[in-house]
Amino acid sequence: MKILLCCPIVPTKELGMSKVLLELAEELQKLGWLCKVLSPTDISPDIVRYSKEKYQQYYAESLRNYLHKYASDYDIIEYEHLYLPYPISEVSQATLFVARSVLLVHHQETIPIPTPNNWRGKMGKLIKGASRKAQIQSWISSATTTVKEADLVNVSNDDDKTELIRRGIPAEKIVVIPFGISRSRRPLFDAVSSVPPAQPTVAFIGTFDSRKGANDLPRIVQYISEALPDVKFRLLGASYKTEKEVMSHFNINKKLIHKIQVIPKFHSEELPQLLASCSVGIFPSYLEGFGFGVLEMLAASLPVIAYNAPGPPMMLPPEYLVPRGDIKGMSDKVITLLQDREKLTAARIWAKQRSQQFSWQRVAQITSETYLRFLEFKRAVNKQQSESKEESGYE
Repeated sequence: MKILLCCPIVPTKELGMSKVLLELAEELQKLGWLCKVLSPTDISPDIVRYSKEKYQQYYAESLRNYLHKYASDYDIIEYEHLYLPYPISEVSQATLFVARSVLLVHHQETIPIPTPNNWRGKMGKLIKGASRKAQIQSWISSATTTVKEADLVNVSNDDDKTELIRRGIPAEKIVVIPFGISRSRRPLFDAVSSVPPAQPTVAFIGTFDSRKGANDLPRIVQYISEALPDVKFRLLGASYKTEKEVMSHFNINKKLIHKIQVIPKFHSEELPQLLASCSVGIFPSYLEGFGFGVLEMLAASLPVIAYNAPGPPMMLPPEYLVPRGDIKGMSDKVITLLQDREKLTAARIWAKQRSQQFSWQRVAQITSETYLRFLEFKRAVNKQQSESKEESGYE
């Protein structure tokens, strides 16, 4: 079987969206699939020069043209849920078309992301608020058409499925398949001890932006520090921000600066060792597709306290979740764990065990079985319809 995985960004394992496709492709190939991960530059070499506003439309049109030429070469074609708002019947009748959501855009209409409570944040909301809202509505329109046209919709959490059903997508064409840790990275995480480190350290993984809870982090750090004066914090993966830009968020309390270590960029293989000296994790994200950071912290024996937002509940029990924006609630749960070494040890053992339920090997097996089942059904229906037309014409 041949599968085409269409990636809307230049593929790299350092970014969640493309990481999903690259690691899935590796495991599908081990199951005997012929896989191709399609980069935007494969369909249009000059696409990277387009601005964010024009990129979506240009990529969607380029992908449509590409599939007109090559779709029939593949049994399965998978693509991001924003980028194929066209009738798939115009492309290929024999191919199964799967719309994947790595971060479901529809949630952005119902889950508010707080803006920074400063003059810059307020001015940005005032100046760009209307255009941002219009942009989201445009995304939702494209995404809704894309998922309606698809044969199958692949989401990574239960909240996504609920939201799509609410918007009229039939439940039977939506599958929930979470993500995993690759077999090459698993030994690196397994090498991390479940014994709590002597120095209490709280970890955070994620781009340092409003959706990920960057506006809440200074107060979380302050609350925890007031209860535990010797606690440290390690912020990993700010990516597009420098250490100085991240630290500027904590200037409201300069006494906290010495407690915080910022590591903006790292290779994925380095992450287990960066987490090895950490005690617990926090994940104050308002919206996720799955939450790779949560899974990676769990794999490194870190129990994680997260907002009850789409994504993390796929991995975490209710006692590790707090309502979105509940800064004190999150801080109190972290403090409780750090103050009780016996409880923390048990939580760290549980965290590693829980993470082992999420592997790309298992995900690929489920994905393979699901896609083949839907492909067989589509081709059977097409055959039946073709035979019915032939009989009708004969009569």
